Amino acid sequence: MTLGEKSGRLIGVWHDRAVSDARLPAVEAVESHVRAFFEGHSVEAVVCDLGPERREILPDLRVLVVGPGPRSDSWAYVTAGCWAAMEKDGHGLEFVVTAHVRDQRFIDLMAMIAYYHCGGHQLDLEHSMPIGGCLAQPATTC
Repeated sequence: MTLGEKSGRLIGVWHDRAVSDARLPAVEAVESHVRAFFEGHSVEAVVCDLGPERREILPDLRVLVVGPGPRSDSWAYVTAGCWAAMEKDGHGLEFVVTAHVRDQRFIDLMAMIAYYHCGGHQLDLEHSMPIGGCLAQPATTC
């Protein structure tokens, strides 16, 4: 990993031989990296049903659900498939969110973020997007 700066914030740029190896599909390389990084954690690959039109934009999207373990006591939700859909000159993005619970809402949120990004609203550092509701539990006014 190389550290750089963007908009005054320190960011990490991931350099992994598996990602640059053209023989491995990008989605599998991301999943392999997540499984290696979170060794000792449960990792479940969830295929999201985006519907036929959205599936054309993100044909291989998975959300990797990482359980608590030695690296973190939180759950992590990681997209795998954005990079492959949007890669340009060897660069692209995947998205990560952490939470203290395993909840389908976070899987759905990650699929929503992935589609928003790959469907014409490219996200980057410090960007935001509408999600049409509140993620707080129990329901509150957001």
